[in-house]
Amino acid sequence: MDIPFVGGSYQGRSKNINSQRCINWFPTADKEGGKREVSLLNTPGLTEYHDFSVAAPVRALRVMGDNLYAVVGATLYELTPAKAQDGKGELSSSEGQVFMADNGNQIVMADRLRGYLYEGGGEDFVKNIADVSSGFPGASSVTFQDGYFIASRPDTAQFWISSLNDGTSWSATDYATAEGKPDSLKSAFSFNHDLWLHGDKTTEVWYNSGNADFPFSRMGKGVLEVGIGAAASIAQSDEALFWFDDTRQARMAVGYNSRVISPPQLNYQFSTYVKVDDAAGYVFTIEGYTFYVLTFPTADKTWMYCQDTNFWNEWSSYPKSGRHRSNCYAYFDGKHIVGDFENGKLYELDLDVYADDGNDIIRTRTTSSINQDRKRLFFYSLEVEFESGVGLQSGQGSDPQAMLQWSNDGGHTWSNEVWADIGKVGRYKNRAIWRRLGSGRDYIFQLRVSDPVKAVVIGANAEVELGQT
Repeated sequence: MDIPFVGGSYQGRSKNINSQRCINWFPTADKEGGKREVSLLNTPGLTEYHDFSVAAPVRALRVMGDNLYAVVGATLYELTPAKAQDGKGELSSSEGQVFMADNGNQIVMADRLRGYLYEGGGEDFVKNIADVSSGFPGASSVTFQDGYFIASRPDTAQFWISSLNDGTSWSATDYATAEGKPDSLKSAFSFNHDLWLHGDKTTEVWYNSGNADFPFSRMGKGVLEVGIGAAASIAQSDEALFWFDDTRQARMAVGYNSRVISPPQLNYQFSTYVKVDDAAGYVFTIEGYTFYVLTFPTADKTWMYCQDTNFWNEWSSYPKSGRHRSNCYAYFDGKHIVGDFENGKLYELDLDVYADDGNDIIRTRTTSSINQDRKRLFFYSLEVEFESGVGLQSGQGSDPQAMLQWSNDGGHTWSNEVWADIGKVGRYKNRAIWRRLGSGRDYIFQLRVSDPVKAVVIGANAEVELGQT
């Protein structure tokens, strides 16, 4: 009997109705034309790339030219590929997400209230834009398009533009209002050379019309009846725009149409979070898989959505086993770099690394409920098919183990944990089998792996006898 072992994370109101969990694994699908999900792959591990030696969150990352710029606590740092760091000045705030945009020579930053500017050359430090331009209105977000920095003004529906290619120059008359519906503008974001303006309840799409008085105009029918629930949740891939909307659902837009990508079970989880407006998102693509990463700091949860398979999984870092350590992302120095949410470190994301900066990654797969017309099931054995022979030469992981628990009453009570070999190095014919698993009418299996090895799950098969009602 095939067991539905490969799948995403969908935990709804009831454990018995299509609920399952997938933590620190992500499901893949057959891209050669088949429809069967074929495996669970390890989420990337973390290797330290650089330590700013500051006990503060890495709030934002931005690549400009050859260097990486990081806001760590209140300080903007410049980091070269040789990992030489240089502090460039201070922001007024030290916590919360920071928006960054650049024109190739200047970086503008917004911390949801103020705007700051960094430019190299003779004035190599951070400026508060309001100190150098009386026309600057403050900034709850910032983006760049067609030569203009564009800032949303806090607590209004207005967005303002800089002078052409000059983040130090802002006119008190160079603004427009997103007024399709009367709500407050939360985010301005340039995507595919269109300007997306997300409000509390609506979203407007504007474009560069070339108008001499003000270069941006709203598209005809460019108003979407959906807003944004967390301004920092917006992120883009090559072909899609993602955000967490005002109804507590994750959403994706391709072209000018958007759709909900979070299933009802996940929307239920979102509904239980006390605070969601602090959610932050980023997108990265690794080995052909594109992920939208959505973190809820107050709820201490991180979710990953794979654009290629439409599966969601949970992403968690040990020892806290809450949210993932990544807080922001940039592709720099040929590497996928993320910033830590509390300790001032940068890490490289790597699918060939099976620990988080030396800490264990605990991977968990909990199946959905397995039953057959409410008849008693006698489970004589369960085999989980791993990619075997992946053990390390020495130390933890030289004899990698998988740990299994099962429930025969729909997840109310659980067995003790029983271990099975994944396969020492070179043991490619090893089979992970558990026997004498009891009987019941409603089975759920939970598999865990914590050894720092490649732990690929291909599927599962059970020897089962169907009893009477």
